[in-house]
Amino acid sequence: MRRFFREEYASTLHMTAIAFAAIVVLGFVGALFAKELAGTIVEMFSQMVQESGIVGEDGSFTALGIFGNNLRASFLSMVYGFIPFLYLPALSLGTNALILGILGGYYVNNGQSLLFYLAGILPHGIFELPALILALALGIYLCQIIVTYIRKNTKGLVSAAVRNAARVFVFLVIPLLVVAAVMEAYVTPLILHLFM
Repeated sequence: MRRFFREEYASTLHMTAIAFAAIVVLGFVGALFAKELAGTIVEMFSQMVQESGIVGEDGSFTALGIFGNNLRASFLSMVYGFIPFLYLPALSLGTNALILGILGGYYVNNGQSLLFYLAGILPHGIFELPALILALALGIYLCQIIVTYIRKNTKGLVSAAVRNAARVFVFLVIPLLVVAAVMEAYVTPLILHLFM
């Protein structure tokens, strides 16, 4: 797996991480200027969260619900890469990063400190964001491989890529998502409570 990371996957992973960070910043700055639009997007996002099944009856987040939701999103981000030429994982990357940035701008617009926002994101985000970026990069990588296969008909290219992507997903993405779900359900609320 190290060889795969170094020789095949590293450049796609770096590009994905840089693009994700840049879009977060753009979303944040955009939300500062387009306050009403940011508010509308946050309302829509909040409604999606309520309907996603990750919120328990008492209003708290459930670790199992969070894990299932994040696993599904990460898996789909990777699987979208099997559709050649469209690079659909890039769309998922842009959407997730934009929402993250807009949420930060929304909090600042409404008088909350950026520190409060980061306290609600970072405890679990330290694990969840790398998992998401890994999955998105896997999707982009798979799309690149499939496009190369279609253009050049290189035998064995796709099967090796799928095996390597599956290893990364099982041995890195899933464990990170498990830890992130536990942190989001049990640690993040405690940290946010310190700011209230």
